[in-house]
Amino acid sequence: MEENNYQRFVEEDTGIASEPIVEYKATGSGYEGAVIDDDPIMSDDYDPGIGPYTMEELNARIDEAEVFIEKAENGDWSDWVSSEEMTARLYQQYPWLQ
Repeated sequence: MEENNYQRFVEEDTGIASEPIVEYKATGSGYEGAVIDDDPIMSDDYDPGIGPYTMEELNARIDEAEVFIEKAENGDWSDWVSSEEMTARLYQQYPWLQ
């Protein structure tokens, strides 16, 4: 029988699962000077335009939502739609969802 002479690796248990970026950089694999991004799927300059961008805008949105919630608690549901109505509107606007 042939003996396997594979290199043995000793693993350290650091409690974290991650790619060995330092080793990639050391091997010359093209990672030299690369910026490590926490979310590689989303570009840093992506802006969907929906904000809020400041605490004042955030607080204004919260205040507006609280007004709608209070109106609903008092029986005025004119600012709300049911899930069935919302689904129907989505299917009408985007027929490919069906």
